[in-house]
Order: sequence, then C-alpha cells, then structure tokens
Amino acid sequence: MPLSVPPSGVPDSQYVRRIQRHSQSSLVELIASTSARLPHPRDLREHEGLGVYGPWALADAAWISLALGQEINRAPAQQRDLAQILGLHLALDDPFYKELPEERLARLLLRVAGQQFTWQVDEYSELSRAVALLTQTTSPKPLKAIGPNWAQDVLGCSVADYVGLARYVWATATGTPIPQLKGRFNPDMMLDPVDYSPFTSLRSAADATAVLERHFVTDAARLRAAYPASPDPLLRRYGHNPLRTTPLVAGFGDGYLVPVPAAVLSKASMLGIYYTGGEANLTPRGKLFTTELGYLFEAYVGRQLDLLDNATVHSEIPFVGEKRKESGESVDWIVVFPDLVLLVEVKSARPNADLRLGAANYAKKLARTPGEAFPQIERTDRLIAEGNPAFAQIPAHLPRRGMVVTMEPFHLLNTAELRAGIQRTPNPVTGETIPITTASIHELEQAVTVTDTSLSQLLLTNPLGGALTLQQLFGGHEFLEHNSILEEGWKAIPFPGHPQP
Repeated sequence: MPLSVPPSGVPDSQYVRRIQRHSQSSLVELIASTSARLPHPRDLREHEGLGVYGPWALADAAWISLALGQEINRAPAQQRDLAQILGLHLALDDPFYKELPEERLARLLLRVAGQQFTWQVDEYSELSRAVALLTQTTSPKPLKAIGPNWAQDVLGCSVADYVGLARYVWATATGTPIPQLKGRFNPDMMLDPVDYSPFTSLRSAADATAVLERHFVTDAARLRAAYPASPDPLLRRYGHNPLRTTPLVAGFGDGYLVPVPAAVLSKASMLGIYYTGGEANLTPRGKLFTTELGYLFEAYVGRQLDLLDNATVHSEIPFVGEKRKESGESVDWIVVFPDLVLLVEVKSARPNADLRLGAANYAKKLARTPGEAFPQIERTDRLIAEGNPAFAQIPAHLPRRGMVVTMEPFHLLNTAELRAGIQRTPNPVTGETIPITTASIHELEQAVTVTDTSLSQLLLTNPLGGALTLQQLFGGHEFLEHNSILEEGWKAIPFPGHPQP
C-alpha cells in the first residue's frame, strides 16, 4: 500500500501523540528490526527506496517512545503504524515557514544537513581514521591528556579494541554473524574467551560489557531526563538525539535493544571519541583533550598530504615581517606542486548547535569557525607575494590556492550564501583574493589518491570563488582503491568472530 504523507506543517505535538498510541516495547523493537535492514551508512545517499525510513527519523521516533511512551493500555505497533509515524515526521512543521524569504532556504539546508548528512558516512573511512589518527599519528607537540595510557583511562580499552567492539555490536545488531539477533545485542551470546584473541585489551565478555555499560548503554529513565533536545517544538527534531551518544538501550528483554545500529558506528568514529574524551569539557582535562586532538589532527593532515607523489610538503614556517612589524607562523602546511602552491590551514572544530539548527546568527558563527582560517591563508599568500625571506623556498611565480581542512564536514560552506559573512581581503601585491576551498578530511583522503590527474589540476579548474567542493571536482576521475593511511588503520581493528571484511 503506498504511503500517504500528510501536507507539511504537522505540529510536533500531533506527531508525539501518534507515537504514544503504541506500547514502548512493540514500537521500539519494530524500529530496531526495521533499522537493522537499512543499507550501510555509506550507501544511504544513493539508495532510492529509502523513502521515509531514514535513520534520523527512526532514531527520533525511538527516542520519543522511550522518553514519553507507556507500556500499559497501549496498542502494539504494526509496520503500517511505523510508516504513518515516519510520514508525520517528514511533514513536521519547520521554522522555514516563518523565516524571512532571503534567509529561509539557507537556514533550512543547514538544519537538514545537520540532521541527515551525519548519518550518511563511509564507515570504512570513519573507523579507520579513528585508529590511524589516534594511534598511528605522532604530534610534534607534547601531549598530556592524550598520553600513553589515555585510551585505557578514558575508553576502558585500546582505541582499536573500542572501534572493533563497536563494529562487532553493529554487525550483530544488523544480523551479520547472528541473523536472529537483528536489532539487538546480547553480551551473553558473545564469543568464547579463545575468540577474544584479536583484541589486545579485552579478554572476556565481562571486559567488553564493562566498556559498553560505561559508554554505549542507556535506559528509558535517562532518555526521559534528556527530553527534549530543544524547547522550541519547531527545532526539537534537529537537536541532539541521545541515542547517538548511547545507542544501546537496557530494560527491554535480554541484552540490549539497538534502535538504530548505525549510531553504534558513529559512537566509535572520531566525532564520537571527540565527545567521549572531551565530555568533561568544563574540566581542565576535557579542554586539554580537545586541544591536543587538534594537534594530532594537524599532523594527520600532513600525513595525508605526504601521500601526494608530485608535490613537496612544508610544515608551518615562522616569519618576521619587514614593513608591518608583524611576526608569527604561516598556515599549517604549504604544498608546492610543479604548477601550483597550495596553502592549507587545519581546523579541528566542528559545526556547533547554532549551525546545525540554522540559527539566525549562523553567518557570524561561520565567520569565526572555520572562517577564521581564511585570514590566516590570506596572510601567508601576501607574505609570499611580498617576497618575505622566510618563504624563499616557496616559488612566488606559481598560482596559489587556499584550502581549509576540517575534521567534520561544514556542509554547504562552499556556497555563496554561507560564505557571505566571511570577510575577504585582496592581496595588496596582486590585487586579487586568493581562491579558498573548504574540504572535510574525508574529501582530502580521497583527493590525495587521484591517479588520472593531480590535486593541483583539480584545484586550478575550480572557479576563482572556490565555489565547488572537492567532491564535485572529483567527478569522472580515477582513484586508488584504498588510501594507504586508512588501510593501515583498518588493518589494526580487531574483527572477532568472522574474517576481516
């Protein structure tokens, strides 16, 4: 039977009441079994038959049921009921209808990107990067919060074991090793001790359960206490869903219910570990953790740039100005190609709540992060053009481009609408504004593996405003099958119970 989606503008209260008609257990278990059949996160964007069954919508319905639902005197949920609930979710009212015409589209796109794109990721890259960055990358700056034993202290096991355990839970909940456990994970059915040999710091089901209980598990009471994410009913569904932070739910039968298995992978990604390690961000250790993660990320970007076989990579260059009485350091990395100089500034900050919710002040937020990287690139561009002696090894006659590399995607930042609030300063020597592209680390990891052209050629074909993303420039080009740094990280992840995929 075709799904009938109601007209847009459905009140959030109507959607919540529709969910509350069904018992918690029946609806959340139905959501879990439905989520378990979704395509891999990396395939969601190309999946034409997804319809209303997005993981973001399923997670929202699960949270409301767990936080506000009841078990007694409620009808059991059937598949048609879930389809109707998700249809209401798709048609929920939105600030779009109340915003100024010149702002509404950009703000709506920011909300939709923050809500949906974070689920549509390549889990191979996400998990590999966490291991490669945190365990296989060395920072030139001393680290205290991310010292030799930090993972055992913060995660309860090694980074590789943490990622491997999360992937095993995901595989189990999606029915890969044990089909009858779709939508659920039961630690009592975990592997025999002899099968824990792939792990280095987890030796038993009890060890694994301790890590899960510490980081992955929640229950209805805690989810109720966290509701709602936003006091504004028009923005509630766009706020943070705690099932992204704690994707396993206790209290519904043996083991744990896994309403949306993709959230388990997110927990073990760099974004998940960033928030886990810095969740005490008001404490000195939490702040130091996120700061030092920025140092590692800068070094990791340098490792990726070193994969380019037709370029020379220079780390940041200290300088002293001759006329302006200024001093400091250049951008983080300068890449010299035969036909281009690329100025790379690295930013580990991620989109905050105002950006994800399309708040009225989003332009000011972008101007600070990652917009603050633009002046740094422009300053280095000017110093090279002025012939500052610190940059003697950088050929000033080659065209220059800038790139801001972020740990998480700032979706739509290469569009004119979102860049409007970022002030640009022309180079006083050339009279031109250097073209700057913003790229996520995922895009850079792919860009450095292009085989039928060079990254410099891709950037030189970009319009001078830097309007195209790297992903758009990739079209029609050929790449290596794997990024060698990501492959090294992937090989370090334990895959218990079945061969490494």
